[in-house]
Amino acid sequence: MYFSKEELERLKKDGEEKAKEMELDNIGREYKANDIQIKCIHCKHTKFELGKALLNSRGLTFLDLDWLNESAKILICKRCGYIHWFSGEITEIKD
Repeated sequence: MYFSKEELERLKKDGEEKAKEMELDNIGREYKANDIQIKCIHCKHTKFELGKALLNSRGLTFLDLDWLNESAKILICKRCGYIHWFSGEITEIKD
């Protein structure tokens, strides 16, 4: 079986795209809030990166005391990048 140069390039590109999709699906961690697994509201993916964000207030910012503000937990979807904000407790799902 022989393939043209164009067909080989198309197959290579398709293979690279599939490999990238498979890689993205396995990166990140799964989390739950209130015993419910968190899914991205944009793309329905279940793998996220955990982070924190400060919830600044005018008073503490005016006094240059931003570090005293409360923080929220954020989960960043590893597929589409949508950021989910949580003020309550979230826990990692361990296999």
